[in-house]
Amino acid sequence: MVVPGEPTTAPVRRVAPGAVRWLLLALLPLLAALLYERGQHYDPSLLDFKSGGSRMTAFLPEQVENWQRLATIRLFDKANLYEYIDGHAEYFLSAGFRALTVAEYRLPTDTQQPSAVVDLYDMGEPLNAFGVLMDEIGVGGQPVAVGDVGFQAPRSLGFVAGQYYVKLAAFADNLSLLVVAQAVHQAILKGAGQSLGKASLNLLFPDLGMVTTTRFIKENYHGWSFLQRVAERRFQRADGTAILAFSVSVTPQQRSDLERNFLSFMQQEGTGVTETKVEGMRILQVSDRYEGDWIVLPLDTVWLGIFHPLDEEMRPALKAFAHHE
Repeated sequence: MVVPGEPTTAPVRRVAPGAVRWLLLALLPLLAALLYERGQHYDPSLLDFKSGGSRMTAFLPEQVENWQRLATIRLFDKANLYEYIDGHAEYFLSAGFRALTVAEYRLPTDTQQPSAVVDLYDMGEPLNAFGVLMDEIGVGGQPVAVGDVGFQAPRSLGFVAGQYYVKLAAFADNLSLLVVAQAVHQAILKGAGQSLGKASLNLLFPDLGMVTTTRFIKENYHGWSFLQRVAERRFQRADGTAILAFSVSVTPQQRSDLERNFLSFMQQEGTGVTETKVEGMRILQVSDRYEGDWIVLPLDTVWLGIFHPLDEEMRPALKAFAHHE
């Protein structure tokens, strides 16, 4: 009986324990399907343990001649890189950074501090590693025989081995970092195996003379938005003539897009471009009011530009280069 003015309550219905169990069992397939679908969306860099810092520890020998590696190994990833290079982490992240392993080495004569620090960066691709090397040590550094390419300064040494950028810093003058660098390089070759060979740095240039400088330009080469990730190299001929060349690694589709953008830009600028065939090579000859006469070789895997008119001395080198590609 309901009394006016008094609150009413609905009777409580009890569910049998067996029904609850059947309901939960029915939900299990749905939950499993949901978890599977969510698992298909992930950041590969978070799960790529093979390229992580822990794997790279094997690339740092425990002892190299009189150099002894200290016990503490520090590992960094995208999330905590700023803890090691605060203020410079964004540069590495934008350059393709994946992981960093840091080790300290000590000589018997140093008892208070490490003699040197080795930073081993996984930059994802050889060209990324090369770009960082050139930015950090290449300018003003002296070429050194280690890795794919290496440079040495008074208290530092850097080199590239495939996708890895290795930087060594000494805490005193006249320390031979090269012996440690070579040992690290050999450990990388041994540990990375065939994968390193497939990812070796290959700067695609013909033999145009003695190499004087090499640079990496990440974007907007010469102010051209369509030229990204460019390797630039200066050569000097025996007669003293300087030649500047650049190359971009491309797929056939990228080459087609690049050529279309290049020709469109030159047309808008009123710059003449003439296509010719030289010994089976397709060559674009450019008459530029800013750069003078220069040429482009649009090959299947590389877009090669040379800021110099085609001449007889250049032809054999270009033919050999095009045949190799």
